[in-house]
Amino acid sequence: MPKSQPETSVSIALLQPGELELSEEDALLKKNSQSRWKRSSLGRKWASVTRHTATWRFIVLSGLVVTLVILTLNLSLLIWSRVRLQAGNMLYVGDCGSAKTTATSWSLAINVLSTLLLGASNAAMQCLCAPTRAEVDKAHAAGAWLDIGVSGLRNWGAMGRWRKYAWGCILLSSLPLHLLYNSVIFSTSQANDYMVLLVTPDFLNGATPSLGPHDSLPIIGASASGASIEETISAANATQVAAALQSNISSLKRLENADCIQTYGTDFVTKSLNVLLVTNGTHLQAGSILAGYQYYAAPKSPSVEVVDILNMSWICHGLQGCSIPSQVSEASTWNFTVWGNDTVSGNGTVLGHETTRVSYCLSQPVLPQCIVEVFPQVLIIVIVCNILEAICFVTLLAKRDFTPLIVLGDAIASFMTDPDPTTLSSGPISAEYVRKAYLGDPLRFSTQHQNWQWRQNRPLRRTVQWHANRRRWALAVGPKRWSYTVLGFAALWFTGLAFLLHEQRTGLTIPFSTFWTQGFGSPNPLATLQLPKSFPVIALVLLANLPQVLLSLVYLVCNDVATCMLLSAEFVRYAHVHKGLRVTSPRGEQRGTYTLSLPLKMSIPLLAAAGVLHWAMSQSLFLAKVNVLDHSGDIDSDRSFSTLGWSALALLILLIVGGVMLGALVATGFRRFGPEAPTVGSNSRAMMAAAFAAGDGREEVRRRVRYGVVGWENGCGRVGFGSGEVGKLEDEELYA
Repeated sequence: MPKSQPETSVSIALLQPGELELSEEDALLKKNSQSRWKRSSLGRKWASVTRHTATWRFIVLSGLVVTLVILTLNLSLLIWSRVRLQAGNMLYVGDCGSAKTTATSWSLAINVLSTLLLGASNAAMQCLCAPTRAEVDKAHAAGAWLDIGVSGLRNWGAMGRWRKYAWGCILLSSLPLHLLYNSVIFSTSQANDYMVLLVTPDFLNGATPSLGPHDSLPIIGASASGASIEETISAANATQVAAALQSNISSLKRLENADCIQTYGTDFVTKSLNVLLVTNGTHLQAGSILAGYQYYAAPKSPSVEVVDILNMSWICHGLQGCSIPSQVSEASTWNFTVWGNDTVSGNGTVLGHETTRVSYCLSQPVLPQCIVEVFPQVLIIVIVCNILEAICFVTLLAKRDFTPLIVLGDAIASFMTDPDPTTLSSGPISAEYVRKAYLGDPLRFSTQHQNWQWRQNRPLRRTVQWHANRRRWALAVGPKRWSYTVLGFAALWFTGLAFLLHEQRTGLTIPFSTFWTQGFGSPNPLATLQLPKSFPVIALVLLANLPQVLLSLVYLVCNDVATCMLLSAEFVRYAHVHKGLRVTSPRGEQRGTYTLSLPLKMSIPLLAAAGVLHWAMSQSLFLAKVNVLDHSGDIDSDRSFSTLGWSALALLILLIVGGVMLGALVATGFRRFGPEAPTVGSNSRAMMAAAFAAGDGREEVRRRVRYGVVGWENGCGRVGFGSGEVGKLEDEELYA
């Protein structure tokens, strides 16, 4: 028999959280207000609408509407790009900053749409995975169990053929979306070659461009002997560029030293070409062109190393360890060493050198031509996947005889109406107990017969001694789901950290500060993967978006983990107060639902976090196309390239958001349930054992019910659901 309890504790257990703060008069006013709303015309209409729409079919229909809206948007973009954008499907051509903003805005929009598709697909797949009552009975008779409320693979062997086809269709149509959708819109950046010429004031006054005693142009940053550390610039090439600049001197833009350093001290120069560094003159016998430097935005041949095209030592005039910020701060003393003939008394003319100071720069402006483009071939594949996914949704909605047990209330209502003798009177057992009571997985893949087979297991015991412990939420989740979740995040972090810690590139140490200023989705010569130039663009697209599949899997396992914990929390709440079962097709006093197993306060943040992860990944690893302009301002198609770029800042955001997601799940798992009910998780046998009806089950399921002790027999309590008086489970009592 139950132990005696203070009367107040029983009354408190019958109240919902927060109701203790109301006085009896306030509670009566609240009840009367709710009754008046229900009796009103608007209240009756609203109740009718919610009753007819709060079904799983309405949820799937909403997913179909989302898919059709996105399909319409994609079709509109394709038609608009083919009709209006006849020159290479270019959405925007112009300033690189504006192009970057445009591409980022499109990326955000695409990730919002793909996140909505992910949520719709997950809901439909959960409905398809949900077992019917006949499938649950077959599993229980074979000594196994199925999952209810989650979209795992445990139920695969029990699913009908058409559901397997529809489930596989949604999965296969979703896969190309994750691999391709983020690359429907991409940007092409610009990188300019340029020549730097250190000139005397006489050059601006019309002096003939000449190198003086040199056969080739001395290189800025050369060693003391004057030997070149870069490709030699011929006299003809140097004087040709100098003459062109001299003839258009009025079109050049004057830059003070600090502005000049900042303009050319970037990864890719887009708004300027060649530049004249005007000095204060020299006492040496030299030409009007004292020194120079040829910068290449991309290698001139495959044999040129990355360090060669990234070497901007001309700004630091050969000094080791200097940086652009330090040079900007010392711009007023921007000095260079020049070489020329020097007359030394008694020794004749010898090669000498001296330091000259830069007064200002004259830069050759060029109109930036960064491009935002549509990838029509990828967009067509995305549209085909949208159509296939919509067909799968329609197929699911067309099956009128399909009545799955999708949420906890569906299972409890079915088990109360038609009890299962294999699990009836098993007592308050938890999902953890069922997993430990059976050997391995209830479903096993047979390689000999190439089909799923049931594994027979030993029966459950009929009575359970209850221990009123406050169990942690994490116990509602199986160890496999936790391991899959941890492995998914571990793969994510390992990949991200591998990029962040990749400081060594061809012997060049790259400071982290270089990466943090890169921004999102912008190509950087220091942050690109060295891939063959012959690599197809579509292969680059697939490589860039391959991690998106991992993120989708991470979202699905996180959704399953959260769902298992919330299912148990929902079940425990039935032990607190009488309430209608939350089902997908409400009757009587049952409650309808606009969600499946996760409430909106959990599903919306989880889906939003998944959207942020997908967007951050799209900005972390991306297709980088770069058009290279030679020093004449013409596109050099032979050296323009496509590769994969990565952004350290976006990767950092990705890792932080991923860590917050896992931390939130783990923190939720440390919460404790109340001691009034077992943690059933998504286990159908644990739910069946709890779903004994006190009375006529067909009538009880329509009423407000509560879980607990509904009767006693031979000193053993019977646990189940009842609409009448229900007692609490007592510590160390036997129940069946």
